[in-house]
Amino acid sequence: MDKITFYEGIYAPLSNFSAHRVVFEGVDYMTAEHAYQTAKFSDSAVREKIKNAPSAFLAREYGQVENGRTGNFDKVAVMKEIMRAKLSQHEDVQSILLSTGTAIIDKNHPEDSFWGSGADGAGQNVMGKIWMELRDEIQ
Repeated sequence: MDKITFYEGIYAPLSNFSAHRVVFEGVDYMTAEHAYQTAKFSDSAVREKIKNAPSAFLAREYGQVENGRTGNFDKVAVMKEIMRAKLSQHEDVQSILLSTGTAIIDKNHPEDSFWGSGADGAGQNVMGKIWMELRDEIQ
């Protein structure tokens, strides 16, 4: 079976860092990464700092603090809803996702073995699995 990798290149729009605004839970975010990192927190000051971060990279960095986090945060469920919102709001993301056909979608980030496949390719690739699930929903 074919494998599609994304992080950079033509499939980069599947990344949470891509320059696609996302409206999630009624709030407009610069990127899906901004939405995800903000969702991790109940503290309004931390949420505002992350929401207004000038880049997805900084939103991620700001989201690494422990204080002010939401209790019982289901990171996979929240990520899936943010990705679903991004997909529904951007035709180019839909088109790129559908262009993958039946291929395995792999987030090939060497430093991420949960959302991606990690440096050795043996990671959980949760984000790739979510994209494949969403692809099945829209096909």
